[in-house]
Parts: sequence; structure tokens; C-alpha cells
Amino acid sequence: MPFPTTQDLDLVDQASADSFPASDPPAWGSFHAAPSETTVCPPGMVPDAPRFTLLRIGLGVAALGAILSFVEGMRRVRKR
Repeated sequence: MPFPTTQDLDLVDQASADSFPASDPPAWGSFHAAPSETTVCPPGMVPDAPRFTLLRIGLGVAALGAILSFVEGMRRVRKR
């Protein structure tokens, strides 16, 4: 394989310079991440807030109480 000549290197450099925007796009930083009209979620697609929050909290507390009661019962059975 022959070593490239200066003329070959000049052709490569020229082709690289000619294709600069396509071959080396500018980097995107966080300052480009501003919301626009096309990237914002439309109001109809925003999920509603969860309903029955107090009911869910109550069920969670009841389930936790049942688990703790079960664990305490198992401790008492093991002590016998």
C-alpha cells in the first residue's frame, strides 16, 4: 500500500471542509432544551391527579397494620 501523497491529502482535507455541516453537526447542550410549542404536552393528554387519595392511604395503613400483626403473631408462636 503506497503512502498517500500531498495531493491526495489535500483532496481529503478539501472534501472534509466541503462537507463540514453534514459530517460534524454542532453539539447540543442543555441550553437548547427549552420547551417549545411543538414539544409541550397538550392539555388533553396530561394525566389527571390520582383520585381517592385518602382511601389509598387508609388501605395502605390497614395493610401495614395487618402485616405487623401477622409478624407479631408469628413471634408469639415461635416463643411457645
